[in-house]
Amino acid sequence: MNVKDNQRTRLSKKMFQNAVLTLLEEKGGIEKISVRELCEKAELNRSTFYAHYAEPREVLAEVEDEILSETAAHIQKIGAQIAGGGKDFLSSFLRYIRDNDKVFRVLLVTAADPVFKSRFIQLAFLQLFEHLQVNMEAEKQQYILSYLLYGSLGVITQWIRSDYASSVSETVDLLFTLNASAITSLVT
Repeated sequence: MNVKDNQRTRLSKKMFQNAVLTLLEEKGGIEKISVRELCEKAELNRSTFYAHYAEPREVLAEVEDEILSETAAHIQKIGAQIAGGGKDFLSSFLRYIRDNDKVFRVLLVTAADPVFKSRFIQLAFLQLFEHLQVNMEAEKQQYILSYLLYGSLGVITQWIRSDYASSVSETVDLLFTLNASAITSLVT
């Protein structure tokens, strides 16, 4: 009986998560989504919702936490497998984003939750830049790193927004070209 309840709970939560992503695509912000709409989209009743959540924002937080956890696992996996340097690492990472288009499109482009973006940057891009091992002046390092991180996220967000108009390798080359020119003028 406990296994059945756990399966039912997982299924209900997954249905609410899918519904919140769909509604975010349609409406653009979590504050615009009511419990009633979420339940209708998930085809579940309000009592099921309130058994697991207090408000729609909690469903979104759960989606964000899950994708960050999955992203961390993917980054750890590719970091262990790829010894070819930053370009191979970034290529694998961009393919991962493209393969998980709906959630990244909603969380990075449509919903534009700045808290999620910061968490995503901390998790993903900092590990990439660790692979690059660039020596910078300590006093400028935080400024340069912030510029590179948010600039790279902007390029990737535009890549998603354009429905992946350029290939993974073209996007990687663009990121490396843009970042290399910024780094070259400022490294010691």
